[in-house]
Amino acid sequence: MGRRRVPQALTPRALPRFFVPPSTFEARLLPDEVAHQVRHVLRMGTGDWICLLDGVGGVYLAQLGEGALIASLQPDELHTELPVAVVVLQSLIRPEKAETAIRLCVQGGVEAVHCAPSERSLVKWDSAKQGKYRARWQKIAQEEAELACRARLPEVRLLDDWRAAFQSLPRPVFVLDEWAGALPLKQRCRRMPIPDALSLVVGPEGGFSPAERDWMQAQPETYAVSLGARVLRTETAAFHALAQIVALWE
Repeated sequence: MGRRRVPQALTPRALPRFFVPPSTFEARLLPDEVAHQVRHVLRMGTGDWICLLDGVGGVYLAQLGEGALIASLQPDELHTELPVAVVVLQSLIRPEKAETAIRLCVQGGVEAVHCAPSERSLVKWDSAKQGKYRARWQKIAQEEAELACRARLPEVRLLDDWRAAFQSLPRPVFVLDEWAGALPLKQRCRRMPIPDALSLVVGPEGGFSPAERDWMQAQPETYAVSLGARVLRTETAAFHALAQIVALWE
């Protein structure tokens, strides 16, 4: 299929955006769900343009052909990812609060959101429930990433063991908690060069237990940081931290 000139005004930010599997680009055929959204929800027709994302940074402008066919596919660019890869470890909280946390974290630019039960988590799920919620939360992350014009698709993971989840995090680790010696987040960030990656750790509604605090304090490259004078809800704390990181480093 020949290349067709993209109208100059059309950019990824101005077009509907969809994450799609690699087979979409090979077959020049939209997945059924995307084709339905484009044709029957957005009421777009042959010749219209959309933006397709491969989830790992690839961005393509696609012109619709007949049915689910892609008539033209042209590479483009998005520069919407943070200069540092941020992973959030969120203590397992009630589903409606977890969904809020995931939406805000993806909007804020995180690379991944990991959820695991800490000692004071109010909910603990078996493997069946974990699978159900993980699929739902990954779908929410995809929708938010498309809306936020993200080039990369963040991953949502549900883990069984809090300490194992913590130890697997990229360093440095910033624990959003007010134990003794906690510096303001912005002050801590100004003391270091911009890292390639970092992690934010958020406790449950009741906070961390004394034993958890003692254990985290003993972990390498782990720092307690304060977000300011006001106490935030568990589902909004990571987003507030991301906003400060963006203000400093983006």
